[in-house]
Amino acid sequence: MAALAAGDQTFWLDASPFLSSVCDELGVGELVHGENFSLFEAMSALEIMDPKMDAGMATTGFKTFEEAIESGAAPIQLTIPQLVDVFDHMFACEATWQNGHALAQTVFSCLYLLNVERTAPNALLHAFCRSTRATCSMIRTAIALADIHEEEDFVTMAYGLPVEGDGDSKCLAQLNTVEEVVARQLRGCKGSSTTKKKGFEDAEPLQDDPALEEGYCLAVLCRLRFRKALYHSLTYMDKPQGRGLEMARKHIAIALSELQNIRSSSAFLSFGQAPDPSTESKERGSTASGRVAIGFDESVNRRLLAPTPPRSINIFTWDDTLAYFEKLLQDLDRICCLPMTLGLEEIMLFVVDYQKLKPDLFARARLQLLLLHDGKLLGREPLAIALVKVFNVPQNVMTCDHQTQAFTTQSARVTQHLLKIMCTNTAWQRRKLGRILQDWGNLLQQTKVTRDVPLESDEVTTVPDEVMQTENILTAWAAEQTCWVVRQYLMLGFQLDLYSLSEYCMVYWYLDHVLLSTLHYKLAKESQTSPTLDSPDSVKKKGKKKKGVATVKQPGSTPKDGKFTYSILLLQCYSDLCKGFIWMLTALTRDRKLVHRDTIFNTEQERFFQRFDVLHKLMIPAPMSYFHFKDSTSQLHLSVKELYQLSYDHFMAVQQHLQELGASAAKAPELSAVSRTQWAIEVKQMEQVSLRNRVALQIVHQAGPGDNLRVSFEFSQHPCYPVAVVKKS
Repeated sequence: MAALAAGDQTFWLDASPFLSSVCDELGVGELVHGENFSLFEAMSALEIMDPKMDAGMATTGFKTFEEAIESGAAPIQLTIPQLVDVFDHMFACEATWQNGHALAQTVFSCLYLLNVERTAPNALLHAFCRSTRATCSMIRTAIALADIHEEEDFVTMAYGLPVEGDGDSKCLAQLNTVEEVVARQLRGCKGSSTTKKKGFEDAEPLQDDPALEEGYCLAVLCRLRFRKALYHSLTYMDKPQGRGLEMARKHIAIALSELQNIRSSSAFLSFGQAPDPSTESKERGSTASGRVAIGFDESVNRRLLAPTPPRSINIFTWDDTLAYFEKLLQDLDRICCLPMTLGLEEIMLFVVDYQKLKPDLFARARLQLLLLHDGKLLGREPLAIALVKVFNVPQNVMTCDHQTQAFTTQSARVTQHLLKIMCTNTAWQRRKLGRILQDWGNLLQQTKVTRDVPLESDEVTTVPDEVMQTENILTAWAAEQTCWVVRQYLMLGFQLDLYSLSEYCMVYWYLDHVLLSTLHYKLAKESQTSPTLDSPDSVKKKGKKKKGVATVKQPGSTPKDGKFTYSILLLQCYSDLCKGFIWMLTALTRDRKLVHRDTIFNTEQERFFQRFDVLHKLMIPAPMSYFHFKDSTSQLHLSVKELYQLSYDHFMAVQQHLQELGASAAKAPELSAVSRTQWAIEVKQMEQVSLRNRVALQIVHQAGPGDNLRVSFEFSQHPCYPVAVVKKS
């Protein structure tokens, strides 16, 4: 091969003959490596120039953008059916990109986006491409700023592609211009014969067949309006302190309406347009018409990708694309409904309930940016000030006590981190909650030190009542929040299917212990005085006693407001569900109706340690050992029938608490619309779990002892509490 000049003094030479001769000398399984080559490097080694190992060596498609343009793969003059197909496939690529695939292989597989200026002669295509690129740039920026994504969630790398353009800020003006042209043409189609003739004289038809003109005008118009409404909604959501949320909701409603029009146009576009059965392409099915869109090649950017094995890209189908954007808009609309007057506790509840809807990454990123804009809660006030309102401590103590101020500052940092974690995906959320537990443990230790310093000082012999009351409040708050984090950590394990059937009993037992601790410290915080806070030792002793349940169920002089009663009753429902499962699983195991798989790699005690070792490093909730678990669940003095009855009673108690829960939730005005909706769903789910498990208990109780029945569990009604399924053995 002749030398190719690459610069003034640089020449590229063909090294293929040399590499071939070296390869011939290597035996099967041998490879060239350095002296420090280890097993780790071997597992990460790639074979260059192998299409299966090197993404840049794929032989299909075009090698460069220029080659694709020269071959006529992206013509500018398109028919209206072809243009609509390009719009649709661009939507599908955008949805695929937002679900974790590379920008270079999805959105920028569109040859028109690689050089938007080239599309200027086609006003419709040019406006749509500019608005698409501007929208993608806004989404990418928001996700990068939120910083809650992981590698499997989203790829932020731009690969040197033109993600941002100089003229993209004018995309709305261009969209308005072409929208007006198409709308005028549509009015001409719908008018009387005289008006129609005048309309056709003023505006050039989109295509040649007058009978199809109205259908194509509607199809193009709803896609342009959807793109414009989506861009408007994202722009208004960017405004600080939620000032643009109301306008964003209006544009989201418009986008949802236009999305329905897009779905309705699919029947018209696909009528008589059977896709070519001989065409096997990944773009197949990504358009409303069913045809393959022209102007796309996912391999044109392969040389920009990292030298890794090629990643398979499955572009969303048309139905999946519409479903994705519909859910995304609904999730964004729920964020816009968030009242800007909510306190920190209500915001935490909103985030938990919002996560139950399984929002996509971009919606979670927008929520996180709204909650923590410039490090301030809802962009209004620093978290430290919001926490002072939660603590409700006397102002003179907050001003003069430097230790309380230091505790508040540290609490604000940890709470901000927690809010950010709650916006991540479920799998990483649990992992990060396990890591942040140490920070909450340090907060608890700091409250202990804060209390001990005045008592150990030689100069100060008495502690003012206000200071002692403040210390009790801070300790109770930190303990309650720590228990809340532990509860989330344990319950997410059910949603991620991390626990085996043989571990259910121990998990529900530990979860019940955490719930009781949460109840205890919530009551202590609300009452502002508690005898259990006199010393750290008494805290530990009280935490280990199960007799505290009776005290929790009779709060006495605790506040009776709706929000407080609602949270207490909800915790009691969860606790009774846990107890019901503890005794149900114990009875079924003893009655040989529940078969556990034998594990040869570890014992039950080792599994207990593996599950809860991270919790044993905390002071609160009090660490519980495997021997506590066995001692609590053995209950040899109770028969199997008595255990069944005990479990039945706890499930019945859940039903009674749920009836009280409805009245208390109605008195909690600070609940957001999302929280109220999720509360109604949660109540129905718990009702079904309680009812169906009571029926299952009656069946196994009447069947008598022995392995005549087999019981299994499935999470069909609630993500964390299963339903027993009884079958004949």
